Amino acid sequence: MTLHRKTALAYAVILALVASLNYLPVPGLVDAKGRTFGIFALDIYDDALHLASALWALVAALISARASRVFLILFGAL
Repeated sequence: MTLHRKTALAYAVILALVASLNYLPVPGLVDAKGRTFGIFALDIYDDALHLASALWALVAALISARASRVFLILFGAL
């Protein structure tokens, strides 16, 4: 597995975790105002964007090194 594919796979895992932060039953993760770590106010649209990006990264990592490189370039530019 190339570095590009490993990096895209790591992005997929991280973005999937970010998308699930509001839904994990971990005390102290989301405060009374609904902010993650007391800083970020994530809503359903943010979660959907993170999840779509995670799926894009996963598919790119599974397809090829070139697809992973394209993902990393485009995602970085966005």
